[in-house]
Amino acid sequence: MKFISIAVKDFKELVRDRRGLFFILLFPIFFMMIFGFAFGGMGENNTPHNIAVVNLDQGAINSTGSNVNYGNNLTAELQDQNYPQNNDVKLFNVTTTTDSNAKDLLRTRTVDAELVIPANFSDSVQSLINNTILSSTGTASANASTNKITSTLTISGDTSYIGFGVAQGTLVGFLSQYQQGIITAITGAKPVQYINTSVQSVAGTTSFTEFDFLAPGMMVFAILLLATTVAAILTREVESGTLLRLKISKMRSFDLLFGGLIPWSLVAGAQVVILLVVAILLGLKWQGSVYSIFLAIVIGIIAGIASISLAMIIASFAKNDRQAANLGTLIVVPTAFITGSFFPLPAEYVTFFGHTFQIYDILPWTHTLTALRSVLVYGSGWNVVSSDVIISAVLALILFVIGVFLFSKTRLGAES
Repeated sequence: MKFISIAVKDFKELVRDRRGLFFILLFPIFFMMIFGFAFGGMGENNTPHNIAVVNLDQGAINSTGSNVNYGNNLTAELQDQNYPQNNDVKLFNVTTTTDSNAKDLLRTRTVDAELVIPANFSDSVQSLINNTILSSTGTASANASTNKITSTLTISGDTSYIGFGVAQGTLVGFLSQYQQGIITAITGAKPVQYINTSVQSVAGTTSFTEFDFLAPGMMVFAILLLATTVAAILTREVESGTLLRLKISKMRSFDLLFGGLIPWSLVAGAQVVILLVVAILLGLKWQGSVYSIFLAIVIGIIAGIASISLAMIIASFAKNDRQAANLGTLIVVPTAFITGSFFPLPAEYVTFFGHTFQIYDILPWTHTLTALRSVLVYGSGWNVVSSDVIISAVLALILFVIGVFLFSKTRLGAES
């Protein structure tokens, strides 16, 4: 298989160019250290998350005929929750208020997030309890299955504020445990989803710093930087005639480009590991295991394929290696900001064929960042990040096809 020969050739050249390889690996580490010292808060104690709770719950009648308000119960649980690793520190500072006042508190960043408990929250909890008991005793009927009442808890805040991201992740994890705790206490059964939230479900109750959210972004930025380096190398090989000689040997364009893809995508995977180690040394509260490292490497390789595909597109229009490097920088740096590598971006939604999505979702690195953050910061597994990884892989494949087509037509086709 000819692409293997190309992969071996490019890998040897990569190893020989120690100065270039050193720059590729060192530059992201330098960035990681800057952000680590600036935002890491190494040695910082756990601090409570400030949240405003708006309880609109109307209550419900339980099996004994008494009126219960599980919204009040949830609020009390939030107030009583302590850090698992430090029982002397509260997990949340809770302010119970109205929706309008909560919005004012959010604007002034007096609180990190607002939790709105809907009017039918008690109904959904009681429905959850009733149906679970019926199911566990084997007396569930068709009528019981039709009485499923669900509710949605809304978590809102300033998406450009890192404090909201921290509080949001912690709240989602707590709410999931709350539902589990209700059913476990009654029957020991696994609950059916009756209580939903309007944000992505992520685990984690650790006190995160801004650096914990920036570290995965630095990894994505490092992988994106590969596009600049690879674009310059591809352009240089066209100018030197290397690709022309390989093309004359009857080697297909796919073999040439796919072979070069292999060593550079492995570099992307290596960058994830190296930067993870550096980030941990700088205070990253890594939540994962050895499995999460393997999963992060796979995610990094997929992002690397997307970056190298972008490099092919850049090299298709650059006249020389210097122009390729400049054009690559001009594209890569804004892309890193657009994907949210440095700070969260405000939600910008568009509707396409009846489906609503964020405009940033068309970039594979956006999904890479979401997946890396879930795996390394929240300790999530494949079941949580699978959709983002698959979407990222599909978008990377599309970019690769576009890159092969453009590079073959503009740089290899003309040389044949």
